[in-house]
Amino acid sequence: MDAPSITIEFPQKRSRLTTFFRFLLAIPLFIFGYFYEILALIAAIVAWFALVFTARYPASLYRFTSGYVRFYMRLVSYAFIVVDKYPPFSGGEYPDYPVQIAIPERKERYSRLKAFFRLIYILPILILLYVLMLVFCVLDVLAWLCALIAGRVPGFIQNYMRFTLGWLLKYEALFLLLTENY
Repeated sequence: MDAPSITIEFPQKRSRLTTFFRFLLAIPLFIFGYFYEILALIAAIVAWFALVFTARYPASLYRFTSGYVRFYMRLVSYAFIVVDKYPPFSGGEYPDYPVQIAIPERKERYSRLKAFFRLIYILPILILLYVLMLVFCVLDVLAWLCALIAGRVPGFIQNYMRFTLGWLLKYEALFLLLTENY
């Protein structure tokens, strides 16, 4: 596997109560995620120097950054009505959680050139993601209303959510240097 992937088990029936208060319930996750993200960005900066000078991603930094990406994707999935199950405060792998993130194994050697120009290299996916997330936010409000009224989210919204979260995962993995290719 060379690219990260996401698998989502959408709930058939939604909890109207937790859906209504979703952003309030997610506040502790956002606070934890804020500090986790700062550490992940520091780890990515250190990894960037390691990649540029040695073409190797330090294993401990790779594990830490991968954990952050798993946590972040579960946080986004919970906060934006994709799943109802409260995510763990950890970047570990949880096989019973409805959002599964597969991160490729750390490679022996990375491209120094791709690492050096990473911020330029990821501009196309950033622009695409910006457009996708605009639509995602509109559909998320619709999903929130559908979950409150009908107790479920329509399939076309779920499909779009899965598609957009897949691109968000690719962006995060590229930005944090976990993968080199789109």
